[in-house]
Amino acid sequence: IWISELAGTRLVRHDPATNTFRTFDMPTPHSGPRRFDFDARGALWIPEYAGGKLTRLDPTTGRFTQWELPMKDAAPYVVRVDRERGDAWIGTGAADAVFRFDPRTLRFTTYELPTRGALVRHLDIDPRTGVVWAAYGASPGVAARIARIERD
Repeated sequence: IWISELAGTRLVRHDPATNTFRTFDMPTPHSGPRRFDFDARGALWIPEYAGGKLTRLDPTTGRFTQWELPMKDAAPYVVRVDRERGDAWIGTGAADAVFRFDPRTLRFTTYELPTRGALVRHLDIDPRTGVVWAAYGASPGVAARIARIERD
C-alpha cells in the first residue's frame, strides 16, 4: 500500500504482511507529491504539484530521478503510465494542458486542452489504443469536461 503526503513531502509504503512501513523523502523540499502511478517494471512516477517536476522512484534502490516540466508553474496533479508503450502522462492544475513524457528519449510533448482553467484531476489510458482520457474542470466557473487525447 502506497501513500503520498502532499504537505509531508514524502511517500510511505506499507507492507500489510509484515505490518512494516518505509518512508521515502522527496528530493525537492515542499514538492507536494500527488496522484502517482507505477510503470510495468514497478517504478513509481510522481507529479510534484508544488515542485513543478515529474519524478521517478525506484522502490528497490530508493533512487529518485527528476525532470523539469516544459511549463513553469504547471502544477502537475496526476500521472498515469501507459504500461504498453512506456510513456508517462501528466495532468496539470495550472497549464491547461496534459504532458506526455517519453522515458526513452527524455522528451515531453504538450497537448493543450480546449478550455481555460482546466484543472486535470483524473487521467485514464486505453491499453489497446493508447488513447488518453482526461477529466478536468471543477474550478469556479469551469464546467466539468472530458477530453480524448491521441498520441502524435
